[in-house]
Amino acid sequence: MNNVSDKRNRPNELADRIAGFNDPSMGDERERNVILRAYTFGSIFSTYAFFTLALIFAILGAGLWSALIVLASGLSGVAISAYCRRENVDFSMALARVSPKRLIITNVISGLFTIAWLAAVVFHMSNGYPLIDAGMGKSAMPGAPTSTYSIVFGAAFGFIVALTMMTISRVRKSKQARAEAAAAAEIEDED
Repeated sequence: MNNVSDKRNRPNELADRIAGFNDPSMGDERERNVILRAYTFGSIFSTYAFFTLALIFAILGAGLWSALIVLASGLSGVAISAYCRRENVDFSMALARVSPKRLIITNVISGLFTIAWLAAVVFHMSNGYPLIDAGMGKSAMPGAPTSTYSIVFGAAFGFIVALTMMTISRVRKSKQARAEAAAAAEIEDED
């Protein structure tokens, strides 16, 4: 059984080694805390940097190719969730405890980037030239094929559906977290 447990934790051991968690450079407990908070900030900052880069590429005429940058920015979230799952931490429960103010700010920023990115792509497809033509590729002819529009509108619809599903999931997980906290408090009161 121990062998199975070791195989399951190997990816996290590799991740810990890559991140340097067991490295002397992590310092004492206080320094380690600061470094881990800095890593978290860096991860969030790089996600917004990717969003900004995708928007700039869409404005310059890279069009739908900039979607690859947006998709790549989501890899950090996938890696975080997978790491937590291997450590038996319910990451979705942790996300359910995010303060409403922080959640609103994150959703507004992400929504604005998405709207601006989609607007730049739609402008390029409907006019046949980007907002700023930097020669990043062959311009589409005005009146792009309907299938091209459906990709963009599908992405917009997908964003709205994903946001709705995340909100519903968050509400459910928040209720579950409150119920677990109340049950734990009740058990403590009995002792």
